[in-house]
Amino acid sequence: MTQDRWADLPLRLASAIVLLLIFSASLYVGRLGVLALGLVAVVAMQWELARMFGLSGRRLLAVTVVAAVGWLPMAVQPMILTQSLPLAAAAGLLPILLAAAFIAHNRMVYIGYGALLTLGMLSFWFLALTFGAIGIAILAAVVILSDIGGYIAGRLMGGPKFWPAISPKKTWSGTVAGWALAGLFGLYLMQHTGAWWSVPAAIAVAFGAQMGDIAESWVKRRMGVKDSSQLIPGHGGFLDRLDGFIGGAAAFGLITALFLS
Repeated sequence: MTQDRWADLPLRLASAIVLLLIFSASLYVGRLGVLALGLVAVVAMQWELARMFGLSGRRLLAVTVVAAVGWLPMAVQPMILTQSLPLAAAAGLLPILLAAAFIAHNRMVYIGYGALLTLGMLSFWFLALTFGAIGIAILAAVVILSDIGGYIAGRLMGGPKFWPAISPKKTWSGTVAGWALAGLFGLYLMQHTGAWWSVPAAIAVAFGAQMGDIAESWVKRRMGVKDSSQLIPGHGGFLDRLDGFIGGAAAFGLITALFLS
């Protein structure tokens, strides 16, 4: 049982290293690299989501193309977000609404999760525009640390499940460990930036990341699938790997907008 518990770790670790190298390269390039990577990720996630809800063939291709066309101006000229938020939101929601027209079952589930995906990616763009690559790096650090803390504590300690009906593998021990590790990182940021709200903000982002993970797990359970796709070995699809980033980015964006206002 112990061997089975850790059997997928080598493959997950290898894929995580490759993803981390790609992400690090985008950070090195700067805001343009981050936005380009975000464009690839959001189009892939739109494709996976529509495919998960039964779209295929020309309809799936149409949704993917509309997603690419809708998000491309944001990557090329991210100032669109601050100049016209409704226009940016409309562009992000357009592929969701197009796909919804073709979905016969669980349409509202698709629209609801699609709206969360759009909010998360708009927040991602907002953070990249406001803070540059460093803002995305901080977001990634909080999400990854909370994920690592939750994964290790959950596997080692086990215990009561956090939300067994939706995410049977997630435990309270892993959840609290994720919050704690994110809080420690927030304390590190507070010591170097003087921003007193770094600790509660980091914990809130970790909570958002965990809720993003749970939301995607609920959608997959509703649709009867294990993974959103098999694009990332050991991790499933982009949605499986980035669901926490979606929830974390949404929380980070809302907190940043609150304090900037």
